[in-house]
Amino acid sequence: MRHGRTVLAVVALSLPVLLGAQNPAPPSTGTPERVVPRPPARESNAPADGSAAPDGYSPIPQWLGQTRAARAAKTEAFTVQTAVSGITGGFSFHFLPDGRILISERPGRLRIAGKDGTLSEPIGGLPELYASGPQGLFEVIADRDFAKNRQIYFGYTALPPGPRPAVLPRLAGLLMIASARLSPDDKRLENVRVLLNAEGINGRMIQAPDGTLLITSGIPAGVGIHSPDWPQPQQLTSRMGKVLRINTDGSIPRDNPFANRPGALPEIYALGLRDDQGVALHPQTRKLWTSENGPKGGDEINVIEAGKNYGFPMISYGHEYSGKPINGDRTFEAGMEQPAYFWNPSVAPSGMTFYTGRLFPAWQGNLFVATLAGKHVSRLVLEGERVVAEERLLTALDTRMRDVRQGPEDALYVMTDGPEGRILRLVPSGGTGVRQ
Repeated sequence: MRHGRTVLAVVALSLPVLLGAQNPAPPSTGTPERVVPRPPARESNAPADGSAAPDGYSPIPQWLGQTRAARAAKTEAFTVQTAVSGITGGFSFHFLPDGRILISERPGRLRIAGKDGTLSEPIGGLPELYASGPQGLFEVIADRDFAKNRQIYFGYTALPPGPRPAVLPRLAGLLMIASARLSPDDKRLENVRVLLNAEGINGRMIQAPDGTLLITSGIPAGVGIHSPDWPQPQQLTSRMGKVLRINTDGSIPRDNPFANRPGALPEIYALGLRDDQGVALHPQTRKLWTSENGPKGGDEINVIEAGKNYGFPMISYGHEYSGKPINGDRTFEAGMEQPAYFWNPSVAPSGMTFYTGRLFPAWQGNLFVATLAGKHVSRLVLEGERVVAEERLLTALDTRMRDVRQGPEDALYVMTDGPEGRILRLVPSGGTGVRQ
């Protein structure tokens, strides 16, 4: 197995200085209304060539700044270091209480990176999983009391029981959520227990302040598969296209919004989602925010609340991969929630985090989103639950970004995607700047 050590050499990346005016305060919340023209391309994050999506579709937002927000007026100068290298197919990373990093690789490996960047051998004891294409090992998180109980929770895909065909479908696995105890020597998982068959794909997970687990379960859609073929996000009898909420022992919280509704699965917390690949808790409100991959355009940031319906596939800001409209290009429906922000063309948002540290004062309270197709980290400046500015970081690396976290020393860490993955550390290199 390959091992990586910290590379202290600094990648010569510093942020450019540009001038822009931040959007005025957004209108008050309530029933959204269609508004007129988005900010001009020179002030916004529209593609540099002024284009819309590849098929020419450019949906009208419900309010100014819901997409292509103004460029951020303030920025931070930073340099980039390699904290960990040698990661193959990394999906998530999380800091343990002692500062080491717990890393999941989608092909089915769980590792720990030391403070010097050295990767451990794969940790044993994972259950049998099915890793093919986008399936495999997903999010792995440590319990909030890990220092005492060494408990972790993880999502993975497994083949259903029963006879298996000679040729398996590409998306043959089911998303399982499990718990385990990490052995005292960090070499093996013990007491592995399946908590939930979540049915879908790309299980992101986070532990809420009350100790419950919030889990995303996406629909396994892809090229050649059309949204009407996957009605599950609107069905309360399916776990796909949902945010799910369970206790750490697998039981169902009594205050779940559908716990007492006949015919509904009690673990459902919110519905109408497509393929959520990022989760974060707002540092003040403690609400769950998610990043959702649309098909062709229509990638979203959503603010999740119990029992709410986020619309897919009834409403969407994207098209099918074929270019065909989804439900007649309908983007609004009474009783269905609007995204706080959306992208068109697609950026394929993945892991995300709120920054609350002191190393980068201009970034405090901002939401950072790793993007795969976009090959950057999106910094979203917020006023309440509205995005008022966006900045795109690390574009010069020209590589897919899978996950992003704030480190224990307040640096920002970013995981790159693919067979030669790294965890990058962003550290200050000279103060807050004003774009000019």
